[in-house]
Amino acid sequence: MFKLPQMTLSIRFKLFTTLLLTTGSVVLCMYLMMLWSFDRGFLDYVNKQEQQKYVEFSEALAEHWQENNSWEKLSNNRRSWDNLLNQYIDFPEFNDRDRGPRSFGPPGDFQRPPPPHKIGNRPLLLDKDQNMLIGRAIDLTNIQLHEIIVEDEVVGFLGQFPQKKLADELDVLFVEQQSRAFMLSALMMVIICVVAALPIAAHLVKPIRHLTKGTQRLISGRYKTVIPITSNDELGLLSKNFNTLANKLKENEKARQQWIADISHELRTPLSILKGEIEAIQDGIRVSSPQTINSLHAEVEHLNLLVNDLYELSMSDIGALNYQKSNIDIGHVLQDTLDSFRTEFENAGLTLAFNSKLKKIHHVFADATRLRQLFSNLLKNTLRYTDRDGRLEVEISAQPDEISIQFKDSEPGVSEAELEKLFERLYRVESSRNRATGGAGLGLSVCQNIVSAHDGTITTKASPYGGVWISVRLPALGFSKGAHKKRELL
Repeated sequence: MFKLPQMTLSIRFKLFTTLLLTTGSVVLCMYLMMLWSFDRGFLDYVNKQEQQKYVEFSEALAEHWQENNSWEKLSNNRRSWDNLLNQYIDFPEFNDRDRGPRSFGPPGDFQRPPPPHKIGNRPLLLDKDQNMLIGRAIDLTNIQLHEIIVEDEVVGFLGQFPQKKLADELDVLFVEQQSRAFMLSALMMVIICVVAALPIAAHLVKPIRHLTKGTQRLISGRYKTVIPITSNDELGLLSKNFNTLANKLKENEKARQQWIADISHELRTPLSILKGEIEAIQDGIRVSSPQTINSLHAEVEHLNLLVNDLYELSMSDIGALNYQKSNIDIGHVLQDTLDSFRTEFENAGLTLAFNSKLKKIHHVFADATRLRQLFSNLLKNTLRYTDRDGRLEVEISAQPDEISIQFKDSEPGVSEAELEKLFERLYRVESSRNRATGGAGLGLSVCQNIVSAHDGTITTKASPYGGVWISVRLPALGFSKGAHKKRELL
């Protein structure tokens, strides 16, 4: 079956249509409300005018009562009633306005009917007991009665039929003219809204177009893309966040490229040495002696450590490292690790000082193996980068909610700007961190992941001895997020 392609509507068209429909609906509602209000208000105005005439007519009827002391003259002589009625409200004798001339006087005296009036029904005259004297009415519930009072006594009632619709031709014509004026005004407002909605929709969509084009450039790999921020509203905030995202992607891409270059360099160097050594033995340039074998073994060991560091770092990043957590004595773990490194520090000409401020045994909910790896990496960091005859001071203390472990080594130091980058992968300070010291710049990154897995923090700052001060803080037992677990898989 053939399917028609779906028509894609632009957001500008949708926004324009929304503005137009909303404005058109408001204008239509305003037009209908104004029309209804005007019709009702004008009808009330006409009824109030009639009511005033009825009040004046009731006063004239009160004077007639005072003169005659009865309604017999009016009820028996309709001509007198009509003459008195026409003096105050100019009501014709007949409701049929298309009838010819009517005689109201003696024979031969013809008059034109009075001009049409707003009143649609002739008034009624009732006595004080509301008995009908003049007029016809089946139901008096919808009739407004005006009291005829003489010397504070009600002597009768004048009945008025309130109008429910306009009857006078001029009134109807006036209302029709106003209705047409309202309609014309509504159409003009809609036209103005159409003209105004087009540039407004284009202005509102402009930042979205910038975002669309910028996103397409990001997809194509142009991470230097920056879009203009034209407002301080939500779209402006979105544009600002887009620029932040683009800058972050640019930094990540740069870091990725640097990462690949550094990894290639770190892997290629020991492989090149191994290849050269083996080829030299094959060509008979070097003899396969224990010294040569030890040199090859050292390069293999260096390559193995690098691969292991990369593996553990990648596994930690994806949350695939197993942490066998339990309640352990952190002071004992730290002491054992320091004791295992004392010989290496003595051979390197470094002093290893340990200061424990713990008054009692303190337990943490942690993986003892990973903590040993953490402490070992920090100690190796000092062994690799601290000058001979230097020192490392390790201090452990306890707070109610955390255990603090401080590592302060001696020169060489690290600048303030470089301290923040020590935990970046493969980062090495040029003046002190080079391959001759045996470091690939992954150890501190692994340390940071281990500390994070234990809900702790690790920070760096300048050491009072001229080197680097690394501070590790781990939550005390009972304050760890995972203290209720015996085993945690990250």
